Amino acid sequence: MTASEPLWPAAVSERAATLVHGPARSAKVLGTFPTALYLQVGGHARVLPVVTPDGLRLPTALAVATSLPRVGWGVQPGDDVVVGGGDVLLPGVTIRAVRTWHPRRVPTASVATFLGAPLAPLALPWRAASRVLTQGLTGDERSLPSRVQELVGRGPGLTPSGDDVLCGVMLALRLHPRGSDVLLGRLWRAVRPLLATTTSLSAALLTEAARGYAVAPVVRLTEALAGADRAAPTGSARLTGETGPAGSTLPDEVAAAIREVLAIGHSSGADLLGGLAGCLDALDALDEADSADLLGAPDLLVHSGRPAMTPRSLQ
Repeated sequence: MTASEPLWPAAVSERAATLVHGPARSAKVLGTFPTALYLQVGGHARVLPVVTPDGLRLPTALAVATSLPRVGWGVQPGDDVVVGGGDVLLPGVTIRAVRTWHPRRVPTASVATFLGAPLAPLALPWRAASRVLTQGLTGDERSLPSRVQELVGRGPGLTPSGDDVLCGVMLALRLHPRGSDVLLGRLWRAVRPLLATTTSLSAALLTEAARGYAVAPVVRLTEALAGADRAAPTGSARLTGETGPAGSTLPDEVAAAIREVLAIGHSSGADLLGGLAGCLDALDALDEADSADLLGAPDLLVHSGRPAMTPRSLQ
């Protein structure tokens, strides 16, 4: 950097700190947008999102503290830039990581409840497909590879719809008490070999979802769903039009979080929400079946019937 070049301070995700602070290396520009720059640094799924304050802060993002000037990023898809030593070197500007931020993970609900119930009124794309996929996870695994293959990379854009759906399913497996390391690992083993068949950005987001990380609006929604059954019924909000039938009511916190998620991208938010809801539907059905069995056998010792939850790590 020359003395005349501007310096933009930024906060780097702890998920990308090693990448940014490591040795200098060449990075390929994957996409440029007014609020985001996507860089492939190394392998296919190693993507560094550089985002402005108005951009969607992905779990591995380098978040710039200042808004992007009208001149833009100064690069085009296919260009090479340098990342390393705490800097991203663009033509005429250096973006420097001066602090670290900590992305949030989707929680694991501690209360036995029907987590998908608040989402039941919503008409969502891919909901049925993700429900069938989850049923395959919890039952006969033989169809799982073909079902996953039908989703990975399906659809246009930097994050194809099928990948957004899979992200939603993996996050739901972490959220729901019926989820487990076993089910999440089973799905990830089917997804991981196919990452090279989708875009680099989508492969990176799938990897983060498998580890429980998502953008803040999605995490807020899962937190709201996890706490919806315990929250006092102080009010409800309506979601109408495409998101559900007129007159549908939801807890205020859940409704606000849904709106945030649906606002993500052209269809990414709706696709991810469809994957999340369909998976919760299937896992809730297992709870419903258990409840029916217990009602039919009152002399049995009542227990949750859920697999023991352990700290999840796919590192």
